[in-house]
Amino acid sequence: MDWLTPLTGFVGVVVGAATSYVSTHQTQKQQLADARLARDEAERAAVVAANAQALTALLSHIRNMPPDSSLPEVQRAEYEQLFAREEAWWNEMLEYIEPARVAALEVRNEELRTLIVDGLTWIHDCHYFDLGLYQRSREWMLMGTVHHLIACVFSWRRGDTAMPEPNGRYKRLKEVWEYEEEVRRIEAAEREAAQ
Repeated sequence: MDWLTPLTGFVGVVVGAATSYVSTHQTQKQQLADARLARDEAERAAVVAANAQALTALLSHIRNMPPDSSLPEVQRAEYEQLFAREEAWWNEMLEYIEPARVAALEVRNEELRTLIVDGLTWIHDCHYFDLGLYQRSREWMLMGTVHHLIACVFSWRRGDTAMPEPNGRYKRLKEVWEYEEEVRRIEAAEREAAQ
């Protein structure tokens, strides 16, 4: 019976050490997970702040859009001056689109990153294609597109499971862009066939 006391003590030490090890390991694992979550949250907040700042600056620039010089009611005398203002405004637009595009590349979520980059591409390219019926409302369309992008950024920030539904202005700009891309593709195919 003399061996029972040391054996019990030894088993107690082993069980105590194992319990201590498991407890310490679980605590460290939880601390690492919490630290990773805090780091991811801080990174997400910084990315959202950068995107919000860039998109808000772009929105501000769009609000200063000059009237469209190609509208029929523009008088011949004011056309050149208006056209020059318009061209200067569009050239400045790149100074707002590029920072927004760079900020979008920081987004880890592929769906959101693609959505922002595509939206910025449509905004940039709308200078080069005919908006048709929407020519008068191009400022309205561009602002609606940026508003949708901002809503998506903050939806991602909140951790929503799905992006918000696109507004009508975003959809219209996308449709016009896709139509123009299809026209360009067909024209390129026709030129290639003609050669």
